[in-house]
Amino acid sequence: MKKILAKLYILVGLVATVFFTLLIWNLTLGKIVKEYRNRQQVETIIKERALAKEEKEKVEATFKEAILESEETIKHYLGYRVLEQRFIKGHFHHIDFNFPPDNRNYCIACHGDIPHDKVKELRAFDNMHASFIACQTCHVRLEGNAKTGVFKWYDRETGEIIKSPVKEGMRPGTYNAKILPFERVNGTLQAVDTPERIAFVREYSETEKTLSEVQKTKARRIIHNIVSKKPYVCEACHQKEDPLLPFKELGFPQHRIDTMVSNEVIGMIKKYTDFYIPLILDPGVGTTAPESQ
Repeated sequence: MKKILAKLYILVGLVATVFFTLLIWNLTLGKIVKEYRNRQQVETIIKERALAKEEKEKVEATFKEAILESEETIKHYLGYRVLEQRFIKGHFHHIDFNFPPDNRNYCIACHGDIPHDKVKELRAFDNMHASFIACQTCHVRLEGNAKTGVFKWYDRETGEIIKSPVKEGMRPGTYNAKILPFERVNGTLQAVDTPERIAFVREYSETEKTLSEVQKTKARRIIHNIVSKKPYVCEACHQKEDPLLPFKELGFPQHRIDTMVSNEVIGMIKKYTDFYIPLILDPGVGTTAPESQ
């Protein structure tokens, strides 16, 4: 019996020793080891985040160097709004032209520098012409003594009549000038958009919100009293016999004149009114078997 009690005592002592050893370990060295491991994990996380942040900053730095290389911005007037974009040296997506505002043409005050938007088949073609031809050139048909056949270039910004800006190598529409018709009034030549007409339109624009509908209608009727119901069509200029515009007097070189009045241009205007997508681009073509004869 004594031997059994002695063994139990020894076993209890061992269990107690192990228990207290574990307890002391957790309270002392175990806690230190745990904190050390936690600290290592935290440091690892911090290092990983630091590396990620560093990589991100490198990417941002590279982006700034490539995309935000310069703080310089450039503005382009597109005829209907001003586009401001950051200038990046050597970047090929920059708009390479500026659409200078027309300060002389009194139609622009209401209709804008890109006025054609109704007929989608023609609006791009017409608006391209509007970049170097004044509205009155096509929309005012001078008759009788008023008809002179005289057309001159005017500077879009100053409104002054200038010499022909057409030069070899210049792209059409980059002249910063427009062609304007002249009429005969009391035996003298004057531009169709006279200073009086321009002043009238400007005053109307400034007071439009205060006018009644009757007053607006009366003012618009006065403004449009020289506008013809039917404008000149493309063939009026693009013909060999008697083109509306005196191309040579306006400074166009002969090879340009030959191109503008060529049969190809006239044919394109008259015949190519319908456009077809090639069958090769039509989804579904060739996927079904042909019908038997």
